[in-house]
Amino acid sequence: MSDAKIIERINNEFREILTRLDTPESPAKNLLEDANNRFHERGCVINVGDEVNIIRKPFPVFIMPYFVTRRQMDEIERVSNHIMNVLEKVSNLYFQNDRFKPMFNLTDKETELVESDTGTQRRIWITRNDAFVENDTIKFIEFNTDSPGGPMYSDVQTEIIEQGPVMDELRREYYLGSDRFIPQILYSLLRAYREWGGKKLLPNIAIVSDKGTTFPEFLLIVEDFKRQGYQCEFATPPSIDYRNGKAYTPTGMEIDIFYRRGWIRNWTDVWDDIKPLRAAYRDNAFCCCNSIRSILAAIKSLLEHLQDPEIMKLYTPEEREVVLNTVPWTRLMQERKTLGPDGKTQVDLYEYVRANRETLVLKPMDLYGGKGVCVGPVKTQAEWEETIHLAATTDQKYVAQEFVPIPEMELPEVSPDLRWKSKKLNQNFYAFGGKHAGGMCRTSEAAVINISAGGGLCPIVIVEGER
Repeated sequence: MSDAKIIERINNEFREILTRLDTPESPAKNLLEDANNRFHERGCVINVGDEVNIIRKPFPVFIMPYFVTRRQMDEIERVSNHIMNVLEKVSNLYFQNDRFKPMFNLTDKETELVESDTGTQRRIWITRNDAFVENDTIKFIEFNTDSPGGPMYSDVQTEIIEQGPVMDELRREYYLGSDRFIPQILYSLLRAYREWGGKKLLPNIAIVSDKGTTFPEFLLIVEDFKRQGYQCEFATPPSIDYRNGKAYTPTGMEIDIFYRRGWIRNWTDVWDDIKPLRAAYRDNAFCCCNSIRSILAAIKSLLEHLQDPEIMKLYTPEEREVVLNTVPWTRLMQERKTLGPDGKTQVDLYEYVRANRETLVLKPMDLYGGKGVCVGPVKTQAEWEETIHLAATTDQKYVAQEFVPIPEMELPEVSPDLRWKSKKLNQNFYAFGGKHAGGMCRTSEAAVINISAGGGLCPIVIVEGER
């Protein structure tokens, strides 16, 4: 049986089981509410509001997973591993030859940080590569190598869903598997620490970020690491102290492993307030994971250079095939001539983007959370023109990217009765230490799919085979 038929069948069986369980005595509404309540009671919420008026807000989770076959996941793993090799090779160009430095579009502050020694050879220890997957087609729309979010939220949701009655019934017929991310992240942090030269059996871990949207997730990871026997605390970048060659959290905990969350602007936006942290980082006073050097692969405009014929000489034949097949046409918005998506025709970039709204997306180069993204096919020409104007006249740089059709899947909702509603899916694949580590999905009814923008989560479950 083909992969598509297997997935179609298990999706239909999930739907049939849930419909059968939806009775007046025990409505499906209860199953959905119970899953969401358990998720939120575990502390899986997001922060909304400003620094003065922060509200912890629940966000939706779905009791139906996104099913993939083992063969499909093996192919995703093959592709992901090649992509990770490519990202390491390309980011390494920054240090090999000065003529490559301009393609990374670093600010002066970022340059100072990137050129500080990190003590480890690998630049990308922890990443989440965001993609759209439809049948056997995988398109990576961006690489979240800076500091990816969501691993604890995904672990908790997967655990809750796997304990539900629908999954219990499905396991009588199928062997099902799933991935957990926080244990793999801890293992990666320890690997990086040993490579850095750390000798402590139980090193102290600081999770460092601002108190933004996913701050509650950081607190959950702190508690998990503590249960594993590690001294672990959360701290903000400005709160880090540095004296006598050691960095400390506000409570006085000496930092051995600095698990950097948030994003680079958590540092650069408070530049004058983090002088102790900058000094500690410059002196390599702790093992930072991911180090700031990971941003070299996170810059959205880098996707343009991944398919540059000169750079592709670095790749193996398999890596070349993966990049050509999985990376969509992407260009930094500048007044210039460039090759169009057909790879043959020279086009004036601004004119081409203006005339091809329905096949393109415009994205701010260094924002996150879906902020400022303009998806051409769902925008009016006036809205498209406005974004082009911003790209041409503001300091915020934009990239134009080939629009990739967004996969959709029907997921169960209860409002108040059970119904099935089509949701858009963004498949996100983690890689730790350069190796594929599994994935999860984000869902939304909007074309911009992001938790901080009102989206939800859907775990990936692997159909290993039939019983």
